[in-house]
Amino acid sequence: MAARLLTFRGKHPDLITGQMYSSRDYAKAANISPKAMATRLNQVLEVKDGHLRPLNQSYDYEGNSVDRGSRNIAGRNQTRFTSRAEQISGEWITKRMIK
Repeated sequence: MAARLLTFRGKHPDLITGQMYSSRDYAKAANISPKAMATRLNQVLEVKDGHLRPLNQSYDYEGNSVDRGSRNIAGRNQTRFTSRAEQISGEWITKRMIK
């Protein structure tokens, strides 16, 4: 099976804009595993600078900052429920029915 080649559009010292590279080449340039890069480039047609960021960094592929921190704010757990009814429902759904 032939390697899928993707066009690079960006600035990187090891890559040339407009050239086509495999996900293994991109992984080597980004210093991450080839499997991680293949997953990252799964449905991508053009590779940009954001795709070459290191793992576990708080940015999305477009370069925008993303908060991936803890949801525990000021000693209390922040909830995803928006209304009081959802909060009460969430509390009851986690209780055991039979002791």
